[in-house]
Amino acid sequence: MIITFVTRIIHALVLLATRAADNMNRNLMAPRAPQHYLMLQGAARIRRHQRRASDERGH
Repeated sequence: MIITFVTRIIHALVLLATRAADNMNRNLMAPRAPQHYLMLQGAARIRRHQRRASDERGH
């Protein structure tokens, strides 16, 4: 009875580990964002920061 219980737990852990490994591999294979998109995001962040700074100064 204890051996059956332990076997079921081990089997469940193996399935979870397999699923986690598959998910990690799938995430690693996802295409990277294009470089121009990252540059556009950086420029938008800088503009947003400048806009907030000018609002705080009252300009």
